[in-house]
Amino acid sequence: MPDILRTLLRPARFFHLSLAVILVAALTAGCAEPPVVEEALVCPSPIATVEPAAPPMPSCDNEKLTSYDALLVVTPHPDDEVLAFAGLITEYLAQGKPVEVVVSTDGDAYCNACQFWKNSSVTGATCSAEDLSNFATPEIDSFAEVRHAESRAALEILGAGLPTFLGYPDTGLAAAWANFENDELDKRVTRSDFSACAGCETCGEGYGGGPETDLSASALIETITARLSATPEGTLVATTHWLDGHGDHAALGNFVKTINQDLSSPRAIAFGVIHAHTAKDTPHSDCWYPGPQALACPCAVEDCASQDPGWIARLRDHRYRPEWPAALPDDADYGPETQLCIAEDLFRGENAKKLAAIESYASQLGFAARDGAMPAALGGLMDCNGYLISFVRSTEAFFLFEPDKTAT
Repeated sequence: MPDILRTLLRPARFFHLSLAVILVAALTAGCAEPPVVEEALVCPSPIATVEPAAPPMPSCDNEKLTSYDALLVVTPHPDDEVLAFAGLITEYLAQGKPVEVVVSTDGDAYCNACQFWKNSSVTGATCSAEDLSNFATPEIDSFAEVRHAESRAALEILGAGLPTFLGYPDTGLAAAWANFENDELDKRVTRSDFSACAGCETCGEGYGGGPETDLSASALIETITARLSATPEGTLVATTHWLDGHGDHAALGNFVKTINQDLSSPRAIAFGVIHAHTAKDTPHSDCWYPGPQALACPCAVEDCASQDPGWIARLRDHRYRPEWPAALPDDADYGPETQLCIAEDLFRGENAKKLAAIESYASQLGFAARDGAMPAALGGLMDCNGYLISFVRSTEAFFLFEPDKTAT
């Protein structure tokens, strides 16, 4: 019985019974229920009430970071090589030193980003395993192939050569590290599949819920060992920190650190942090690191973007601070910070190379659509908190591990 009838039929209410009978007849005859008044959409303000203060410029140690004979960059996903290491890559290239970039996963498990690429909306159908990864056909018709192409384009902007892709599934590095710790080195890691999920927010089982690969922790160890061993002893390795807040990032840092310490001649390693370790007082660590903290996060609210075409741009602009230096997060003991001052053409102005390289990752920002058609007001929806572009800074920050030169 509708609540309004319960109210009318209560004896303590002074309504005539005939009125109740009339209402019952009307409702049972198909008359509409009283209209539901929807709450007005409240969009977070894209304007900061107080302008954040710029942090002081740190002392940079370019000579130390670029004193090695070659650079090997090993990253978890397509885009990490630019977010954390674009400056380092270009410094080595400028000095005529060899640079090699290895991307470990296909970056094929960002549920919302794939959903947006597939439908031009985060309210459309979620991605199947085939939507996420399908290298069997020559066409670029899956999310993983899109991400490969983006990574190649970004490195071309920086003047680097083509990356090597190891082909692990996104989330597969974290799974491989867990298997390593459980002494299940040959257990195969799986891809993702979100097709059975109504939406990405309630789709935890989709991650790693897809087809099995022929890849494992033992295979990854063998590959990384071979890559490190093949470098000259004077090579700097750059990878993600083992305390990085993303499971794949932390796993790769742990693998590289563990393998390196067992080499007869360990390499120097520059560890970068891309995702902070804790959430602090915000829903996700990407909301506050790099600073300044996002004004709204998560913020993939299509209605807000549609009703105010400038909303996304103003939110993102809050964190686009290219003159600011980078810094390691302050939420864990990442080790002493070593800073690289990067060339001005990487971070300064609309044509900054690092900014252009980051913009190559259109699927991660929310500018890519499989059918080429996307509402103009939604451009940038995946990065409306300005997270990716907040890595365009005047410096890059690392924890630099230097092996003991006196060790025998």
